[in-house]
Amino acid sequence: MKKLLFFLPLFLLAEVNPFDVKISPQNANLLTPQEKAILQNKENIQKLQTRVDSLEKSINKITYKLVSYDETINNLNDKLQGFNTLLDEVNTAQNDIANLKRDVNQTKSDIEILKQKVASLENNVTAIQTTLKEIIRVQQIQNQNIESLKNSIKVLITELKQKQITPKEAMKKAKEYFYAGKLDKAKELFLYTLSKKYLPATSSYYLGEIAFNKHQYDIALGYYKKSVEFYPKKTSFTDRLLYHTAISFEKLGNNQAAKLTLQKLIHDFPKSKYAALAKKELEKLK
Repeated sequence: MKKLLFFLPLFLLAEVNPFDVKISPQNANLLTPQEKAILQNKENIQKLQTRVDSLEKSINKITYKLVSYDETINNLNDKLQGFNTLLDEVNTAQNDIANLKRDVNQTKSDIEILKQKVASLENNVTAIQTTLKEIIRVQQIQNQNIESLKNSIKVLITELKQKQITPKEAMKKAKEYFYAGKLDKAKELFLYTLSKKYLPATSSYYLGEIAFNKHQYDIALGYYKKSVEFYPKKTSFTDRLLYHTAISFEKLGNNQAAKLTLQKLIHDFPKSKYAALAKKELEKLK
């Protein structure tokens, strides 16, 4: 009988799982230290399991977000590639614009140079037109004086015939009158020698000098021109003729023709005293 009672508690104890036993605060003090440790470990395991479950949920969320981020990154990469392509096109366009600007600036520079050349040509044309107008005016004055000169020559010829003077003698006497300052008498004799075609270049030159000394610059230019036409080669008085021609043009306001005449004088007669005077005159006309 005693043996049966001893066996029963052991059998009952074999069916009991100490981990499934719910311990209330009232009977917690009945546990041994080992049971308390087991109980504490179980609680810790349950907490850890809860945390693991929570972490798994978080990981799943993060994984989902990562997948979404991957798609976003792929989209961004595609857009970045498109942006780089667009940037290359922009850089190419900027280079084209820079080249175009350079070409435009070069064209503007060429246009400015062309404008300057056109302006220079217009100035030259204006100067030439002024010279032509002056020449025409001088020619008109000269033509007006031709009839008067013809009449004077006829009268002079008649008088000289009566005096029986030769053209050679008339030339000599005319020069004496000229250098003595008797310009009117010298003019009559030079007109006579010119009518006889005796040294016509020399006669025309002295007639030009007489008009120049009387400040009749338009008439002087007409005679200087005739002198060169009669004898285009250099003479002993060509340098003086060119200098007085330039001064006559200047006095009549035709500075362009004056400059050209002075330059010719300096070129053709570099050692002449009139070339030195011409250089000074050119400085004044600049």
